[in-house]
Amino acid sequence: MKSEYTRLSRVEDFVTRLIGSAGVSGQIFVQTLPVTLKKGWRDMVLVDVGRGKQNGAYMSYTVNVYLYGRPTGDLQKKDAELIDGMEEKFREAVRQSSDEHYEITEEWCDSGYDTARNFHFNVVSCIVKAHE
Repeated sequence: MKSEYTRLSRVEDFVTRLIGSAGVSGQIFVQTLPVTLKKGWRDMVLVDVGRGKQNGAYMSYTVNVYLYGRPTGDLQKKDAELIDGMEEKFREAVRQSSDEHYEITEEWCDSGYDTARNFHFNVVSCIVKAHE
């Protein structure tokens, strides 16, 4: 029988709490970004939790954390300092995480540009193991 901690929404909550407590951004969204972005937002985070897979006594989830930063000046200039600071805070939160029900580890990272929103981003992909 699966425990309440293996529910997808609980995994999303764990990751958003981790991001929030680390001070990564004040704008944290799950699964989708809002249609309208406020002009004052310099940064935001999108948490995308994939399908869970049973692995013995735990469920394993792939979680992609998109760290968005508004460009400076010219729309093509990435605010690398801003996004790097966000990534460092997130990675430190992952390293220090000691939740009794969830184990999070970093797998890979990449970067890109969201042309629809005119934001650069780094994505950090993690594995979250939810213990039953």
